[in-house]
Amino acid sequence: MQDLGTLGGSQSAAYDVSADGNVIVGQAENDGYQWRPFRWTPAGGVEDLNQTYASLLTGGSELWEAHAISPDGRYIVGFGYNAATDRDEAFLLDTWRTGDTNGDGCIDDADLLAVLFAFGTPGSGLTCHEDINKDGVVDDADLLTVLFNFGSGC
Repeated sequence: MQDLGTLGGSQSAAYDVSADGNVIVGQAENDGYQWRPFRWTPAGGVEDLNQTYASLLTGGSELWEAHAISPDGRYIVGFGYNAATDRDEAFLLDTWRTGDTNGDGCIDDADLLAVLFAFGTPGSGLTCHEDINKDGVVDDADLLTVLFNFGSGC
């Protein structure tokens, strides 16, 4: 057992873990005693998803709980408040940068080579990371996405 920490409060709860054990999601108390969704990694520790992905949230929207994570650690599901619809709603959060095929946060030659080597093969939904646009085939659209985003996050 390992203490994951909190966001400044006194409590946290883990709800799910990636297949390799390197990404954990849940809910933690911040220093204002508010519960916030978190992602934990060995390198980054506990991070508030509202802060990490603030650029994706429209004014007044916020994420409340992170309940599950995909086996590869890429997708997080949970629920929160959508200010645009004035409703509590589920969310699916893709944590990888567009064009990042290996999840290292950097769109670089490794991603370019992965798409080139898989070029022309059928995409297989969420498990074929080289099929970036998830249209069922690794093609020029996926290659262009990597090229247009090349160097991001590095």
